[in-house]
Amino acid sequence: MAVWGFGAYYSGQVKKDKTMDFIKDGCAYVGWSEKDAPALYRMLDVIKIGDIVYIKSYVKRKKELSIKAVGIVTDTDKTYSAYLGKGIKVLWKKNFTKFSIGITPEMYRNNVFNNTLYEEYNKTVIDKIIKELI
Repeated sequence: MAVWGFGAYYSGQVKKDKTMDFIKDGCAYVGWSEKDAPALYRMLDVIKIGDIVYIKSYVKRKKELSIKAVGIVTDTDKTYSAYLGKGIKVLWKKNFTKFSIGITPEMYRNNVFNNTLYEEYNKTVIDKIIKELI
């Protein structure tokens, strides 16, 4: 089992947090085209059924990782939304309450929190994500 962080804030002509769209669709999406971000699609290919995912945003000035939703991957066959891009199916936890994790200097040292998609390795973050699922 792996834990993956997904960004859901889309920039472009209309900047908007797409968290509620992800939850409504039961998916986690990569908002970039495969042509523009092939590495994100290679990561998407590695995600497995049963992996844990979370929707996050990083507030640099506060050094906080905001956790907006957590769920479990239920299907890795790619789904497509013209509005949101390609993604995978996720069973999102119902009645989730958003929370933040303070980022220490040690955690920040190898910061990937601004990335659209990444595998989470930080034990503190993983423990808090799992606690929210149980």
